[in-house]
Amino acid sequence: MKHLYTALLAAALSVSAHAQTQLTEAVDFTVTDLDGNEHTLSEYLDNGKYVCIDFFAYWCGPCAAHAPYFTEIYNTYGCNGGDVIFMSMEYEGSWDQTHDFEVANAGDNPAPAISGAEGGGGAVHADYAISAYPTFILIDPDWNVVEQDIWPMNVEILDGVLQSYGLEQMACVSSVETAPSASILAWPNPAHSVLQVEAIPGTRLSLIDLLGREVLSVRAIHNRTTLDLSQTPEGSYLLLAQTAKATETRKVIISH
Repeated sequence: MKHLYTALLAAALSVSAHAQTQLTEAVDFTVTDLDGNEHTLSEYLDNGKYVCIDFFAYWCGPCAAHAPYFTEIYNTYGCNGGDVIFMSMEYEGSWDQTHDFEVANAGDNPAPAISGAEGGGGAVHADYAISAYPTFILIDPDWNVVEQDIWPMNVEILDGVLQSYGLEQMACVSSVETAPSASILAWPNPAHSVLQVEAIPGTRLSLIDLLGREVLSVRAIHNRTTLDLSQTPEGSYLLLAQTAKATETRKVIISH
């Protein structure tokens, strides 16, 4: 029995030493993802949700290698429409750097991604004292950090961890707010001096104010278009993207 106890203690110490956050109780936060959606930890936990976070850095090679696994699990567990919420929390990158990382590495329909420098992700890294990348953690509805560092991590391992807490796989629901619903992307949102828009070349991009007036209009020449908002008043606008076959809109907030 003594030998068994010693072995279990050594294993526990090993896991503790490897943990990339030493927190056992979660710290609340509010962050804004690349699509302009706010995420507040307490709102999710108070609604009985688990929260799984991928702490990463845009320059981190292992983060890039593991990003597709996180995306697959996000889609396997309902795209934030089920009992577990997924988000990718970047360390220090800008909106553009975080966006480019996601496009290059995360695959189709990734979890909401938060920029470190402009979306609030850096402050969360600091609060959780993350010391290595990537770090994957799981928080339960009682604010316990039940998994301080899910490592090694792949689809099978993360799936097994989630199932061990009684979480179930489910199909994504198209009406879930965090799931992408159209082919154009616009960021950051809220925007300050510029707005980056991804749309196919030839798309007519218009910014419409609340009175229905067109305040800005350009034709996309490349896949990414930069809109200069420095002379546009603060407020809520509608970004209208028109091609010969379709019209799509996005709500945009300008805050100088």
